[in-house]
Amino acid sequence: MNRFEDVIKRMTINPVIRNIGRVIDKKHFPGIPIFVTASPRSGTTLLLSILGAHPNIYAVPEQTYAFSRWTRTPFRRYREYPYRIDRLYREFILKGFDRSANRWCEKTPRHVEYIEKIVEFYGGSVQIIHLIRDGRDVVVSSHPTHTGRHYWVSANRWLKSVQAGWSLREKPYLHTVFYEDLVRDYRSEIREICDFLNEPYTKSLENWIDTTNIRESIHIGGKLQPVHTGAVGKWKRPEHRERVAEFMTDPDAVAMLRELGYSVP
Repeated sequence: MNRFEDVIKRMTINPVIRNIGRVIDKKHFPGIPIFVTASPRSGTTLLLSILGAHPNIYAVPEQTYAFSRWTRTPFRRYREYPYRIDRLYREFILKGFDRSANRWCEKTPRHVEYIEKIVEFYGGSVQIIHLIRDGRDVVVSSHPTHTGRHYWVSANRWLKSVQAGWSLREKPYLHTVFYEDLVRDYRSEIREICDFLNEPYTKSLENWIDTTNIRESIHIGGKLQPVHTGAVGKWKRPEHRERVAEFMTDPDAVAMLRELGYSVP
């Protein structure tokens, strides 16, 4: 084992999984990796599931957080290395994958904070989809598996996540998608995403619930549901009045809503 391999081995938690996973990644997924990033509760599970219906794309079922912790290396090849990349590879090994797919798509909302590190790690050969949702709908959204917390995302968390991706919107490796556009004009938005990914728009995307490799998710509370607009403008409901009023006291969050083109009273 050379010095580089020894350092990487010590940097990752499970070198066996790392080594096997790296072989799988190189052999079965020669295509450019895809990342879906966003603030939590922005619809990333929906978008990931849709992309998982494409025959060329394997949607990684679980959030891996594989790229949310980095460590420095003494080598020019990697200035920084994702400390828990074994979490990504574990998904390939334990969950299996569609052998017809030639690229994978991973979604961990928190990765929006590490986009530039991810791009550098993959030498620029990566594609990022940044999903944006009205911050007021985000902060009134609850997480189905965390019943102890009625609301899940704070205004500051939404703002920080959105700013991280929005600041890179002109980069060629990043494509911005608004949740509201996705659910209101599904076909047009998915066609634009396919164009960005240099993938054909296939019939499997029309009946994505039946063709995706993701069947259910804890992040949506069970089985997948057809695309609908029922969650758009949820913040207007009377039961969320205090929560929305709190959001609107944050001048930076309100300014970001306006910059993004959302209607603000």
